Amino acid sequence: MSLGYWLLSMFLVLFLMIADMNHRGAYQATQAADSANQQRARQTVHYINTINDYLYANPQNRGVISEAKLGFASVPSLAHVIEKGRVFVYQPNQPGLMRALRAQTRDSALLGRVHQRRLVDNRGDELNITLPNVIPDTALVYLN
Repeated sequence: MSLGYWLLSMFLVLFLMIADMNHRGAYQATQAADSANQQRARQTVHYINTINDYLYANPQNRGVISEAKLGFASVPSLAHVIEKGRVFVYQPNQPGLMRALRAQTRDSALLGRVHQRRLVDNRGDELNITLPNVIPDTALVYLN
């Protein structure tokens, strides 16, 4: 009888150790993704601010400003286009990025996503802004 209890106790200890390691690994992966999204949101805001600073001194109504002129090395898949004097900074959507952008921009009304070629704000309301054709569907957009 005592051998059975001993084996059951050992099995329970082993089970709890494995469950804790799995939980800890999943938690660390979630933390890493959240940290990457927060960093990406900061880079996005810095990028649009850099573009706005450049445009203040060098007005432009359409096109793309080169990274060399901006003095800013953009992160992969973060891009911009200027259309009718409005700056559109866009990037692919990824899990948790909209939440990080909302936090970084303090829930800005200028933040949205493209849904069926329409720009929808972070509350789900259509913004009635014509999007440049280069911005893909499902992209996240921060505009000025």
